[in-house]
Amino acid sequence: MPAKATIFNKKCNPLHELGEGPYNTIRWNPKGRFIVIAGFGNLPGDMAFWDYSEKKLIQKAKAEWSVISEWSPDGRHFMTATTAPRLQIDNRIKIFDHTGSLQFIKEFEKLYQVDWKPESPERFGDIAELTISLNGIKIEETKKQGQGSKSAQTSSKAPVNVAAKPAGAYRPPQSKHTAALQDKLFGGLAPTGGEMSKTALRNKKRREKQKEKKAGEGSSADDS
Repeated sequence: MPAKATIFNKKCNPLHELGEGPYNTIRWNPKGRFIVIAGFGNLPGDMAFWDYSEKKLIQKAKAEWSVISEWSPDGRHFMTATTAPRLQIDNRIKIFDHTGSLQFIKEFEKLYQVDWKPESPERFGDIAELTISLNGIKIEETKKQGQGSKSAQTSSKAPVNVAAKPAGAYRPPQSKHTAALQDKLFGGLAPTGGEMSKTALRNKKRREKQKEKKAGEGSSADDS
């Protein structure tokens, strides 16, 4: 210690130095672009994320007491795990993205094994291709929004004649139907003890006249 990591070609000529540190593990992602060199097990868990295509160090991170480490099949995420029986405490999963930023962590009382769901790396495109496609979507959405704003500005400049509506309390469209239904159910009386509607008043007067008419007919029959 400190360990030194070097990449050689097939003729054993050194191509790139990955630096020195407390390392005992190296992991290539399935696409062969990103590399993680780390010190797990009895080492403190230092990690260095490298972009081999750019020959540059992206970021350093840490995953203490890790027993398992593995790239996801799409090559975009790197998982570390502390498992039993190697360690009986602090069992956990950590997931980093390809730049070394921590994205997920979950603690367990006991964790014995963890694996990625098996998938073929060929199913997934390169990270650069995904970034380009996402940028294209954002640009298209921005253009659409810009066009919409122009049409909105054009419509706002056009003269618009608006007829003034008389002020008053808002009455929903179903209020007339509700009033008629209440007249049938409650005999023209407002169930809440409020004022009667015009229809209820007319019905009440009609019933009173019918009662007076029947009373008049009954009195004339008694007289005869």
